[in-house]
Amino acid sequence: MKIGIIYSTSSKSTKKACKLLSNKIKGNVQLIPIEKAKTACLLKYNFIILAGSAYNGKVQNALKRYISRNIKTLQEKPVALVMNCEEGIDTRDRLNKTFTEELVNSSCMNSNFGYELDPDEGNFIEKRKTNNLINSYKKYGKSLPVLNMDEIDKFADYINNLIEKRVD
Repeated sequence: MKIGIIYSTSSKSTKKACKLLSNKIKGNVQLIPIEKAKTACLLKYNFIILAGSAYNGKVQNALKRYISRNIKTLQEKPVALVMNCEEGIDTRDRLNKTFTEELVNSSCMNSNFGYELDPDEGNFIEKRKTNNLINSYKKYGKSLPVLNMDEIDKFADYINNLIEKRVD
């Protein structure tokens, strides 16, 4: 089975989560940053995973435009959705706002992988914001956010079960 993971991210956290996921899937998996995704590329894959980092409840506009341009093709293929954002929120509601309700309803799997903070990532201003956020977590005795490996494992297991059941 040929699987395409199309992702958009404002940080390296989503790319890292997608790479971890791709290494756990027992199939021919290709990671595709949204900047390199083309309309025709969807036709090459048996299964599509769309992933995006959500900041203030929204993913990058490039992913939203890609979905909008390709919604019919996406609804004709098995699609799974991934968000990288804070945990402890209403995932279904956030998915509907992040992607589209029609895409969420037609997806066969969706999840929130959480996120992590990297103080060395980005330009000077982004690094400063991240360090301030890390300091605020520490100040209030909160644990820093981390990728949810259990969710990544569950997601990969689901995909692997689909691959095992597939008959060409």
